[in-house]
Amino acid sequence: MAQDLAALRSRLRNDLIHRLRPMTGRDPQERGRPSSPLELLYDLTYVIAFAAAAELLARQITEGRVAPAIGAYVFAIFSVSWAWLNFTWFASAYDNDDAVFRIATIVQMIGVIILTFGLPLSFSDAAAGKSPNNLLMVVGYIVMRVPLVALWLRAARQDLARRRIALTYAVVIAIVQTGWLLTAVAGAPVWPTIAALVVLAVVEMAAPVVVERRLGDVPWNAGHIAERFSLLTIITLGEVVAATTAAVAALTQAQGWSIAAVVIISAGLILAAGFWWAYFLIPSRTILEKWPERTVAWRYAHLPMFGAIAAVGAGLRVTAAAVEDDNLSVAQIAAALAVPVAAVVLMIFVTWSVLMRSHDWSHVPLFVVSLVPLAAAVVVGMLVGDEPSGPVGSTHLAALVVVIALVGLSPILEVVGHELIGYRHTVRVVEREISGT
Repeated sequence: MAQDLAALRSRLRNDLIHRLRPMTGRDPQERGRPSSPLELLYDLTYVIAFAAAAELLARQITEGRVAPAIGAYVFAIFSVSWAWLNFTWFASAYDNDDAVFRIATIVQMIGVIILTFGLPLSFSDAAAGKSPNNLLMVVGYIVMRVPLVALWLRAARQDLARRRIALTYAVVIAIVQTGWLLTAVAGAPVWPTIAALVVLAVVEMAAPVVVERRLGDVPWNAGHIAERFSLLTIITLGEVVAATTAAVAALTQAQGWSIAAVVIISAGLILAAGFWWAYFLIPSRTILEKWPERTVAWRYAHLPMFGAIAAVGAGLRVTAAAVEDDNLSVAQIAAALAVPVAAVVLMIFVTWSVLMRSHDWSHVPLFVVSLVPLAAAVVVGMLVGDEPSGPVGSTHLAALVVVIALVGLSPILEVVGHELIGYRHTVRVVEREISGT
């Protein structure tokens, strides 16, 4: 009894008192490690950022500025996703949940919000032929990066066995962040600026690989990383549901309930549920805990996946706006929906391949079958012509319903195919890997 009381008191003390604790690294072999409440709170700021980027993408597409909108969107999603990945990587290795770590994390959340406030200017600058990078976004990034650099320096001071790698991370982040700042204040022409941004992005992505290959790993936990990425995927899918609900609410307020509104909200829910099901058919946690060295390539595959999922929400916004405002054709709506859905399907396929380290060609037919409805949706849109879709007459309404139904069918085919056939391929790859054949 006394022993149980002492254990309970120790646990309560650890949960409720957040004084300074040594930052010597977590156990990378800990099984079943969950995400912390602080990490979940931190993720909520990214819902706002993803939603803002998707909303701005949809708005500019409906206004006909497609190419600059996509460029600004890619820049925004990379900026947001990379900031999240940086924090997640550090937290998996060194989250000690003391007061300093909590405050540093909350400050980083403020930086995410500041960056989000800079997104409208980023999209408008891109539409005007300027660089999507602006000082407000850079300030947000600085607010995120300074606490992260301080945390790496703290880890370097307290985890002596990994001092060199922690110091290297701190220096690399500081140098690259200085480069981001210079691209915003230098006033260089747009294309040299964009080229510099691309170079900085490549350096950002290559640095962790080079650093950990030469200096060793920090004590990140593969199972914890798998859970963190899966949770952000769910949160991003939540943006699809939120976008659908908001778009249909605006549509019904303007026109009342209609067949188009019912079809749009049904498609949004089906797409979100289908992608959720398909994503969790990738056995990420099981495989990464068995082969943690696969984590690096697997995590990078998620960056375009996050952007593609949020862009599906943008496509649904475009669909509702086009029905209400009479400014886009069914063909344009079909493209706005089919392209991001195809990108999500592709990235699920790529993520599976990267995780399993296999190019199992038996998965290719499932992948192609999932794309067939999307191609059919685009063909239907092209057959209707380039006339605006609204006010929706009988011909356009029928075509619009067919397009949305075909797009919603894509993840269903992927899920059904994997449940019936595809899972055998995953098991076969694992068996080959373990047996060494």
